[in-house]
Amino acid sequence: MRSRYSAYVLGLIDYLKETTLPAQQSGLDLESIRQWSTASTWLGLEIEDSQVFGGKPEHALIVFTARWHDHNGTQVHHERSSFVQNDGRWYFIDPTVPLKTGRNDACPCGSGLKFKKCCSGYL
Repeated sequence: MRSRYSAYVLGLIDYLKETTLPAQQSGLDLESIRQWSTASTWLGLEIEDSQVFGGKPEHALIVFTARWHDHNGTQVHHERSSFVQNDGRWYFIDPTVPLKTGRNDACPCGSGLKFKKCCSGYL
């Protein structure tokens, strides 16, 4: 989570794409992300809670608050984000980008498990 926040601060949009679940990357609006990133003055990130759930694959839930200033004033965003680890790398599971998968389909994280037994509970 900290590295993704830093990417917003630094305008590293490619990193944000690369650390999003690969099955969701094509659904990202990279230009909107770029505009928001560069038009904002980032004021801080507070990680409030984190939980890692073992197993194959590992999942994590991160509760955080991010603050920034934009043309509308100071903004605060509170979120509970989900991540999944695949091949030693953590990926953000973006709840705003639909996954085109059914409960019994293979999980898009690449674990080899059915979606219902893997990432569905983290969306």
